[in-house]
Amino acid sequence: MVARRLLARGYLPKELPPLFSSVTLAGVIGAAGLPAPFTQAKAKWTAPLQHDLARPGGLRRRLGIPNPVNFFRLASAFEQHQGVLAAEWNRSPYSFTKPDLALLGGRGMAREIKDRATPRIRARVGARYVLHTDIAQFYPSIYTHSVPWVLHTKAIAKAGVNNMALVGNVLDKELQACQLGQTKGVAIGPDTSLGVAELLLSPLDERIKLECDVVGGCRFIDDIELTFRTLADADKALTRIEALLSELELQPNALKTRIEELPVELESKFVSELRRDLPDATNAPPSQWVDYFNRAFSLARADRTTGVLRYAVAALSGVRPTAKAWDAAQRLLWQCVTIDPGSIRYVVDVLAINRLVGLKVPDPLIATAAVDSVIRTSAAAGHSSEVVWSIWAAMYIGFPIGVDSQSAITGMDDALVASAAMMASTTTTAFSQPFDPALWKSWFQKIASSKSTGSLSMRPIGEDGSLPKWQRRRSRKTRVLPFFEARELPSSWITPEPPMFRSVHFLQGAAVAAEEEVPADENVRGGAAV
Repeated sequence: MVARRLLARGYLPKELPPLFSSVTLAGVIGAAGLPAPFTQAKAKWTAPLQHDLARPGGLRRRLGIPNPVNFFRLASAFEQHQGVLAAEWNRSPYSFTKPDLALLGGRGMAREIKDRATPRIRARVGARYVLHTDIAQFYPSIYTHSVPWVLHTKAIAKAGVNNMALVGNVLDKELQACQLGQTKGVAIGPDTSLGVAELLLSPLDERIKLECDVVGGCRFIDDIELTFRTLADADKALTRIEALLSELELQPNALKTRIEELPVELESKFVSELRRDLPDATNAPPSQWVDYFNRAFSLARADRTTGVLRYAVAALSGVRPTAKAWDAAQRLLWQCVTIDPGSIRYVVDVLAINRLVGLKVPDPLIATAAVDSVIRTSAAAGHSSEVVWSIWAAMYIGFPIGVDSQSAITGMDDALVASAAMMASTTTTAFSQPFDPALWKSWFQKIASSKSTGSLSMRPIGEDGSLPKWQRRRSRKTRVLPFFEARELPSSWITPEPPMFRSVHFLQGAAVAAEEEVPADENVRGGAAV
C-alpha cells in the first residue's frame, strides 16, 4: 500500500540518523477506532517540527516533519489518488526523479539517484549549447494552490475552490493543514513533497518539449539541464521556462541559471579527481589513505562551498583499509568532521560499514575528541543536525560524551536533539553524568499556557504529562515521536483508547515517550521506532 510505505519509509527526512524510524506509525493503517482527526472531513491545522540541517558552504536548510496525523491524511490522499498522480508524473520527458509507487526498498517512493553523468551524456548528443537552471528556494516557495491549478487548470480551480471532488483541492487542503494553514511552502524531507514537486514540474517539462526546439534534457527535482543546437533556441527556452514558472508563482535561481557552449563538465571536477585517487577497495594501505586525503583536503581548501569532504568520505563506503591503516583512516575521517561538521553522518556511515563488513572496531578515544569538538561548536550555534549525529555516534561506537558537551546539548531548543539525548541517556552510557535538562523541563510550563493562548508547543513528555523517567531497564527502549499540535484537541487524544497507541501517543502539544519491549531485530539496527 502506498500510504503504508509513505508512513513507514517516506515520513522522516532521510538525513536523520537510524536512531529515528517511523515503521510502527504505519501500523495505524487499517486500525479500528481511530480518533476523529484522522478521518474527519476537514483536517486540523498543525505546525511541523523544524530541524536544522547542515549544507555545504556553511549554509543551512530547515527540514520539516509534519504532525503524524496530518501526514497520515496526506499519505492516504496520495494512495487514494495515485492513478491521477502517476499520470501527471509520467508526463515529463526529462525527469529522473519521478516518484516510484512500486518501490520495494529504501524510501517510500523516492528513488536514490547516484548517476547524473549518464543522463547528461545522452542529452548532449547533437547539441551545441546547454541551459542550466534550478528554482530559487523551491520547496519553501511552492504555492499549495498551484496543485489544483496544474491538475484542473487555474480557471476551474478558482471557480471551485471548495469543491472537494477535485483531487487538487484535496491535496491543497491537506498540504495547508500540515503547516498551520499556510499556502506557501511544503516540508523539506517527506517523500510527499517530492510528489508535489514532480506534479508541478512534469507538465512544465512536457510544454517545454512541445514549444521549444530542445535536443535533449534531464531534470533531477528542480535541477534542470536542457540542450540545444543554437543559442537562440536556448534563449527562447529560458524565456519560456521563466514564464511557466511565473504562472506557478516560482522563479529560476539567478545564481545558477546560465547558457554555456559545449563542451562543459559532466560533473564537478573534484568528483573526477577524487574518484581517480580512491584507495583500493580491499586492503588499502596507509599510503593510499594519506594520498587520497591529501588531495581531498587540497580540493576542499580551494573550494569550501561544494561539499568536497562530504563526497570524499561518502566515496569511501566501499573501501576496506588494512589493519595497519585502520588507525590512520579513522583519524583522517574524524578530521573531516572538525573541518566540516556536516560530514559527520558520512563518517559514521563509513565507520559502521567497516565495523559490520570489515570487522574493524572504531576507536572510541579518537571519536570522543572529534565528537566533543563538534558538539561544543555546533550546539552553541544551534546547529542541531550535527549534534543529533554526534549523539548517535556516541551511542553506536560506545563512548561517553564529555561533561561540557552534555551541558551544551541540554541547552539546545530542538526536539530531535532532546529525543536523541533521552534515548541515549536511557539505553546507553553516552551520558555519563546525571541528566537534568533544565531548559527541556521549562517547556512543560509553556504547554500549559499554550492551551489558553492558542500558541504552539512541541515537547517530549511522559505518558502522564510529566518528564519521562531518565532511568529505565536496558531491555526496553524509549519510543519517541516529536510532534506539534495547534488549536484545541479533543479530550480523547489525552488518554487514547485504541491499542495501537501503545507505541505512538498523541498528547496536547507533546512528543511522547512510551516504553515498549523491543524485538531482537530492532536491537540489531539500534534504532528507535515510532
